[in-house]
Formats: sequence, structure tokens, C-alpha cells
Amino acid sequence: MPPYRVFIAADVVAMLRTIRSGEKHLIARLFEQLADNPFRTGDFVERDEVGRPIQVVLIGRFAVYYWANHADREVKILDLRKAGS
Repeated sequence: MPPYRVFIAADVVAMLRTIRSGEKHLIARLFEQLADNPFRTGDFVERDEVGRPIQVVLIGRFAVYYWANHADREVKILDLRKAGS
């Protein structure tokens, strides 16, 4: 089965440009892993305004927020924050 497509919010792309290359590489690798395994669960879950579960993965100093749209075979990267922010 081919991997899911990954969509990254524009503000996440802008933040990635400010991150050191080592951390950026780890985050990019997570995006690739999510394309291959969109059923991966996060370190914890938050709910969005419509009650959808948003997975949150902690990577070093950062938290990546995403959800998998299985009907469309897509992973949506919604946010990237400094962990604890």
C-alpha cells in the first residue's frame, strides 16, 4: 500500500526554517514516518474545536501536532511548537 500524503501548514514550514538542522532532520524524519505509518499514536492527544483527536509527538524541544485523514489517505501537520509552550 503506498504511503499517505503529508500536508504541512504554512506556519509550520516557516518555523522549520528557524530550527537547527539536526532537530529539523528529526522532525522531517517524523513526517516521513507518518506517511508510512499514519496510524502511529502520539505521546498524548488533544482535541480540536470539533472534538477530533489531534496526536502530539514530542521530539527534543518541540511538539508536533497532527491528525490522519484516513478517508483521503493524508496526514495533516497542524502545528509545531516548542515543547511546554
